[in-house]
Amino acid sequence: MGHVVVKYKVTIDQPDEGAPDYDGIAGHIDGFEEVQAVEIKPLAFGMMFIEVQAVLGEGEGIVDGFEDKVRGVDPLVGQIEALEMGRL
Repeated sequence: MGHVVVKYKVTIDQPDEGAPDYDGIAGHIDGFEEVQAVEIKPLAFGMMFIEVQAVLGEGEGIVDGFEDKVRGVDPLVGQIEALEMGRL
């Protein structure tokens, strides 16, 4: 079985008060063994997103399982969009 590299754009919803903890969420995601790189990048109007690069095995449900794992990090995790995908 091969592996794929997937680059994700993870958006964070704005809380009712204050700003989201981008560093905390990014640090938690960075702790996953599949994750190779995490970077916080500007989106628009002071909002940020987290770019995640992960190496995942090929197989049914593996990509969906990883995305669900990222969604489970924090209730503010919003949309997860695959920006790039390629085989290793």
